[in-house]
Amino acid sequence: MIIVLAALIVIFTWVFAKLFGRGEQTPPMAPNDEIVEHNRQAVGDGLIDDIMFETVLRGYRQDQVDDVIAHLKWQVDSLTSRLAEVDPVAGLRAETPKNS
Repeated sequence: MIIVLAALIVIFTWVFAKLFGRGEQTPPMAPNDEIVEHNRQAVGDGLIDDIMFETVLRGYRQDQVDDVIAHLKWQVDSLTSRLAEVDPVAGLRAETPKNS
């Protein structure tokens, strides 16, 4: 009985795979430079609420998120260096991490 059940499972699995396929993977999305540029402009203008990401199966496109994070980090570093030029003591305070 167990052998017959195992044989039926194998046969039905094979039949369903032939009928419905194994599932197709979607091709990778093409890079969308318009959204990346829009996000960079929004970060540059300080309009964080205007940042947009394309959604994919499990969240947002990682390359777009990484680009925004890199641009934010670049802006913070730029502002910190400008602050250090104007007021060296304030620049040191801005670079020192705060323990909370």
